[in-house]
Amino acid sequence: MDATYDVVVIGGGAAGLSGALALSRARRKVLVIDSGQPRNAPRRACTCSWATRACRPASCWPPAARR
Repeated sequence: MDATYDVVVIGGGAAGLSGALALSRARRKVLVIDSGQPRNAPRRACTCSWATRACRPASCWPPAARR
């Protein structure tokens, strides 16, 4: 393999793909390396916090916060 790249991005998550897209639009030759294993699996239950409740669906809020 004699390929030459301007940039090698390690990780195909949101940040890696966003960076690779921006670089390719700037006409850079980009290689993205990723394991292919999803690391953001869905959770079985909500883990609520008062600090982050605005980011969670109302069904996950404690009963006192739903009023």
